[in-house]
Amino acid sequence: MSTQTRADHAVTDDLRPLVTSAVRAEYGPAAIQTVDRARSPLSSSYPVEVVTVGLVDGRCLRLFLKDLSTRRYDRDLAERRSREIAVYRDLLADADLDTARYHGSVEDPGRNRFWLLIEYVEGTRVRYEPFDVWVQAAAWLGRMQAQVAARPELLTRCGLVKPLTEDFFLATAAAAEQSAAAYAPELAKRVGRALDGYAELAARVAAQPPTLVHGCYRPHNILLRAGVEPRICPVDWEAAAVGPAQYDLAYLSDGFDDRRRRQLVAAYRRAAADHGLRVPEDDAADVLLDGCDLHKNLKTLAKAVDREFRRDGVEKLVAMVEDAAARALGRREGPAAGSRRVP
Repeated sequence: MSTQTRADHAVTDDLRPLVTSAVRAEYGPAAIQTVDRARSPLSSSYPVEVVTVGLVDGRCLRLFLKDLSTRRYDRDLAERRSREIAVYRDLLADADLDTARYHGSVEDPGRNRFWLLIEYVEGTRVRYEPFDVWVQAAAWLGRMQAQVAARPELLTRCGLVKPLTEDFFLATAAAAEQSAAAYAPELAKRVGRALDGYAELAARVAAQPPTLVHGCYRPHNILLRAGVEPRICPVDWEAAAVGPAQYDLAYLSDGFDDRRRRQLVAAYRRAAADHGLRVPEDDAADVLLDGCDLHKNLKTLAKAVDREFRRDGVEKLVAMVEDAAARALGRREGPAAGSRRVP
């Protein structure tokens, strides 16, 4: 194959076969005329680029290249990058979940070359969309969990997707308390008091029937795919795991008042039922969601030292842990309606 290359990044010898493999099945390798490579404005924790393939018939294809060789925060880098490649390749490829199509990858430790090539999804992040799109994102969770329940083999197809165990939840809580202690002993004591009784709750959360969880189902990791019928497309699967059904919903509903949180939960439950899965709707299910919400806050607090959070930010996080613990552990009804943000 002879291709011209024009870009602000060179099209290297190991990128060419990756691109060729991506387009061969549908267009054939002889159809490629040019390959361009440019930095994407969507770069965040990892550098990402858009690869544009010009075909001999004048059409252009765009692919999304994620460089997993380096990360802004490199803790657990090796595990996270290998997991994301494996999730797209082994788990999502034929799961029919509207996720980005896997086109190929490079894993070369000798050169520290770890690339993931996937479909370029035209769309916008849910964080910039009105609330009804967030409701669609909640419904996507219900559909995803129903499809996983119907195909349990999906949970075993990717060995790097690990279960969220009781020890995982307790270790996160301990790390959060240690992180608070690094700022002030009193902050650590507040976290410790708030978590009185948490071990029992962590055990209950971990014992729930497992499903596939995205692991960081926040609105900046969810795209609204453009099209005649816009669809939800979660991206950034590096934290994927096997865990309780409420785990991702806790991330999506973060910051909303009780009324809108109930709307998100209702949309999730309806979609699950529409696709053949009945999920619990009693008070116990709400407690599990509150428990996942508490874990989410503890997980953020645990990162405070590594990410050099400011002292006032850590104090706010400790207060959020106290509120979430009070709700999850049943000490009071929780924050007054309206105290959570509404975008």
